[in-house]
Amino acid sequence: MAIHLERESLRPGRLAEASGRHEFDASCLTIGLVNNMPDAALQATERQFVALLGAAADGLTVRLTPYALPDIPRTDWGRDYVTRFYSPIEDLWDSHLDGLIVTGTEPRSPNLREEPYWASLTRVLEWAEHHTHSAVWSCLATHAALLHLDGIDRRPLGEKRFGIFECDRVSDHPLTADAPARLRMPHSRWNDIPEDALTSCGYRVLTRSDAAGVDAFVKQRKSLFVFFQGHP
Repeated sequence: MAIHLERESLRPGRLAEASGRHEFDASCLTIGLVNNMPDAALQATERQFVALLGAAADGLTVRLTPYALPDIPRTDWGRDYVTRFYSPIEDLWDSHLDGLIVTGTEPRSPNLREEPYWASLTRVLEWAEHHTHSAVWSCLATHAALLHLDGIDRRPLGEKRFGIFECDRVSDHPLTADAPARLRMPHSRWNDIPEDALTSCGYRVLTRSDAAGVDAFVKQRKSLFVFFQGHP
């Protein structure tokens, strides 16, 4: 198993050079990571997803390409970092991927449609439905997807929901087939989606917490969309 996403290999040209021999190999998965996390968490997020994919790859080679939305507010360091090491989001539109991972980011407006990256993020949503086998959305990206796709709006919490929460597996699904009956998941958010709003629109809840609410859920569109209110 190999994952070609190391600090010195993030540049798209280096990444393609390192893994190009697997382009037509059925044992290679092509995955995109749209990393919207704030600058302080950019590199940690990369490491965490590389570790998760490595643990799940089961002998497959994973070609992981990072992408950046141009409208995410960043410091000079952050803009330089994504310019040097990430592919521009425009490179995504003409591609097809096995999977896509889209992270959340720090909210700046109570109205998601007023976020500076709303247009770019919703275009990623529409692209993913037709150009991936599956896409994973986490935290704020999940809330944006629900609002754009089904008009489900988040509700503000009285205080930030932050911590590691015990979640129960509540649905039989291939994604949870080998999962324990209870697992611990991190959440860090100011908003929530009630379960009845999800189920009434055809979403299937996989895990939930008595303290944190719905954790993971899915909906089969043209692509299988997998959602986390927390951070997978």
